[in-house]
Amino acid sequence: MNLQIVILAAAFLSLLIGLGLYIWISHRPSVPHFQNTNLFCWLLIALFPVLLIFSFFPNSNFSGTLAGFSVGGAIGAFLFLFWYGRKFSLEAAKADQVVDQLREELEALKKSHEDLQQKQRTPLVIESSEMFLYKLKQDAKKRIGLITGDIRKVTVADIWANSENTNMQMARIYDGSVSGVIRYLGAKKDEFGYVAKHGDDVIAGELAEKMSKGPPTVEGGTVLVTGAGELEKTHNVKKIFHVASVRGQPQVGYRPIDNIGLCVENSLTKADSAEIKPLKLSSILFPLFGTGSAGGDTKKISATLLNSAVSYLETNKKSAIECIYFLAYQDIELEICKQVLEGSGKVTPA
Repeated sequence: MNLQIVILAAAFLSLLIGLGLYIWISHRPSVPHFQNTNLFCWLLIALFPVLLIFSFFPNSNFSGTLAGFSVGGAIGAFLFLFWYGRKFSLEAAKADQVVDQLREELEALKKSHEDLQQKQRTPLVIESSEMFLYKLKQDAKKRIGLITGDIRKVTVADIWANSENTNMQMARIYDGSVSGVIRYLGAKKDEFGYVAKHGDDVIAGELAEKMSKGPPTVEGGTVLVTGAGELEKTHNVKKIFHVASVRGQPQVGYRPIDNIGLCVENSLTKADSAEIKPLKLSSILFPLFGTGSAGGDTKKISATLLNSAVSYLETNKKSAIECIYFLAYQDIELEICKQVLEGSGKVTPA
């Protein structure tokens, strides 16, 4: 009787260990030594019915054919269960791997298709000026904002970041770029809207004066600060941060600098510098650097810029900047920026 209890206990123990291991590896077909572990599982599982039968019917007989050979008795039952159990579990594991691989390929194809559709879509300019605010999970007082539409309608930021080339040459007054718009809005104009005198071109003049004291070009990500000219009266802007975000090449045009994230990092560092921090400027507006005439990839650049902004606020908890705005001029830009922020896991809608 004591021997029967020992055999029964061994039977159930082998079943529990075998099933437990099998359930564990069935969800992890890529674990090291999968084949050996699977073999061990079925050895234990196959022992259960054999020990169970043997404990009650020690003289019982089981016979079957395995790989062309006839086997019988308890050993036959063990070999039969072990062989077929292992065989079918391996086939199932291989099938699962095929399904998982097909699922991954399908997801990759879907993403590729969505990216292609996004690139082929004709971007639509957002006419209305709206704001979408997100607060940092680490610090609810710090915000990231998306402002839609034309920069001319924005009046909430103390600092405007201007996307500039490494020569720090502002765009022409009638150019539709951010640089051109800032130059015109900051200039003094006569009653007809013209910048009549050279000295009235306030922001461009101050920037040119700064550049005359240094090298003809600056490193990518360099930030030079000027006043805001007439923008202080009309749009509540206190300072313009001119950021070297694109590099020019004769007969080729402009392309974004390699480390575009520096444009955000260096601008925020400048806002917290001894030069600017005493002014108590708490908000800054960024364009999506390098995505205009420079032709940068909107999705990649937006992700880099937004993540750099969030990272800076998380790292620099005593930053003077309370809110960082990004300008989304087109519908695709807004969609991408929302996806980046909402997918980051670091912000929530304010």
